[in-house]
Amino acid sequence: MSSKMKESVETVLNMPTCTSCNRVISPGQEATKFSCPSCGEIVIWRCNRCRKFGRPYQCPKCGFTGP
Repeated sequence: MSSKMKESVETVLNMPTCTSCNRVISPGQEATKFSCPSCGEIVIWRCNRCRKFGRPYQCPKCGFTGP
C-alpha cells in the first residue's frame, strides 16, 4: 500500500442549527434561513417544527426576538 493510500482524509462539515431549539438541521430537512430582521448580520436558521409551533428565536448579536 502506498503512503498516499494510508493517509486519512478528514472532512469537517459545519451543520446549521435551529436558532430556537439548537438541533442540527440535516441536509434535506425542511427548514428556513434568513438574515436577522433587525441587524441583518446574522443568519437565523429555523427548523420546520419550531416554525410550525411558533417558538421564539433570538439573534445572538443584537438580541432581536421574533416569533
